[in-house]
Amino acid sequence: MSGEGERREFFRIQDRIPLEFRCIGHEEFLKLQDTIRYNSTQVVDRLHELYFLEPSGEPRDENDQLHTYMQMINRKLDTIIEILRKSAASENYNTVTTEVNISGAGVQFRCDAPLTEGDFVELKLIVPLFPYPKITCLCQAVRVENDHGETDPQRVALKFMVINEKDRDILINYIFVKERQYLRQKKETTS
Repeated sequence: MSGEGERREFFRIQDRIPLEFRCIGHEEFLKLQDTIRYNSTQVVDRLHELYFLEPSGEPRDENDQLHTYMQMINRKLDTIIEILRKSAASENYNTVTTEVNISGAGVQFRCDAPLTEGDFVELKLIVPLFPYPKITCLCQAVRVENDHGETDPQRVALKFMVINEKDRDILINYIFVKERQYLRQKKETTS
């Protein structure tokens, strides 16, 4: 990096991620900010959620284990259904599945939606890493460029203004996983 002004706070990667977004006004931004800041995405199937032993140390019977597995499968199916269906509430959202440049500070992608610099945006993105958490954040359009003319999609850069810190950690963890995969592939191809 050539100068102090070009320093980045977070690593950036290029990936294909499904996004939903909609423009919101300043009043709605203020109403949503506390909800988003203090309620993180619920990530399921972490190791501490699997209880195969009772607190006393005695193993559960087969029915309890089967019930636990069925609950895990039910949560996974709910996640898949939510990803695949469009709810009535999402009709106001623009859906984009495209190459994005993403970091812990913001996201850049191409879209046809009419956005201008300074617009507030509610953004929902699905992190393509199991269990596919859906992160909701509030952003501001910091750059809107039309490289090739009026007919092509514009390039939009959104800065995360309000995001739950646990959700940002999930996103940063995903970025590190993808960066490690990229470096491993690069090393294997040069060897």
